[in-house]
Parts: sequence; structure tokens; C-alpha cells
Amino acid sequence: MARVRTVKSFLTYSSGSPFQGAVALGLGLPTEFFTSIADTLRRKRDLLSEGLLSAGLTVNQPQGGYFLTADTSAIGVTDATTFARQLPELVGVAAIPVPVFCHADGAVRTRSLLRFAFCKRFDVLEDAAARLSTLRRKL
Repeated sequence: MARVRTVKSFLTYSSGSPFQGAVALGLGLPTEFFTSIADTLRRKRDLLSEGLLSAGLTVNQPQGGYFLTADTSAIGVTDATTFARQLPELVGVAAIPVPVFCHADGAVRTRSLLRFAFCKRFDVLEDAAARLSTLRRKL
């Protein structure tokens, strides 16, 4: 047990050491560097959102991060876990069912929710949005 504590202590307090130089460099970058990243992610979020809305899904627009949550109940799908398994075959797009992140009681409330990542290249998101827009015809 003492060895586990020693390793845990070492990892907790020293794992960031290799990143200190990178953090220092990052702190010196101009504000535009960071705002351009935020602008790019916003455009990617909006692009994927449009595809999901075209599919008939209800979309939650996050203010940060790089995941969108979409409610499939708007198109009559109430089991996001089963639907997530079918989605790649239906339109060639993958999503994660939100219930897999929840305990049993939370899984009931999130049963129809899917999580989509928009931290992809623009061409990948454009293709995904186009594929998603055909979803209603395939159900």
C-alpha cells in the first residue's frame, strides 16, 4: 500500500511538470490566438447543429466545449442507446447515447439524448451534416 501512495503522490504533484514550459508559452500568446479557436469551434458547432436540426432533432446549443446534445424524441425515437447503434448504418454518422454516462435514474431522464462531437475538420462536419439531413427519409 505504501508503494501505491508513493506513486500516487508522485504522479499527482509532478505529472504537470513537462507542461509548464508549454503553459508559460501559451500565457504569452496574443488574445486573438484564443478567440480564433473559440470562433472556429462556434462555426463547427453551428455547422453540425444545422445538420441535426435538418434531421428533425432538437439541439441543445452549448456555450462551450465541443459536444452537442440532441434529443431524438422529436423524430419519435425514445431509445438513444439503440438508435446510436443504428445511426452509423443509417447515415454513416456516430454518436454516443447520453444514458451511458448516467446512473439508472438519470438514464431514464436522458433516454432519448445523443451526444455528438464537433471537434472535427470542417469537411468531416459538412459531410456529417449532409448525411444527417437525410435521416428522416431513412426512418
